[in-house]
Amino acid sequence: MNKLQQCLSNNMKRCRKQKGMSQEKLAELSGVSANYIALIEGGKNFPSLKMLGRIADAFGIDELDLFDRDALTFFSKEKLRTDLLYTIQHSINEVFDNT
Repeated sequence: MNKLQQCLSNNMKRCRKQKGMSQEKLAELSGVSANYIALIEGGKNFPSLKMLGRIADAFGIDELDLFDRDALTFFSKEKLRTDLLYTIQHSINEVFDNT
């Protein structure tokens, strides 16, 4: 997956979660199949400009917002947060298991 696909994928996932949408709901509002949305979010397919417009309309955002570069760091920060929480919890468990 190239950076442009990753950016689109991350932004679509983020927008869907913020709006409480499933892939099925986004697909319905965009006029495509849920499988097609899954392929885009998985970086296996890249939509046409017309389809990008329909997806953006379904979210109620501008097409360019689908390519906000902050999504690349957002995803990395979330992974870092998850990894740190896991490490902290694991360390706490070790301390209490050894006492």
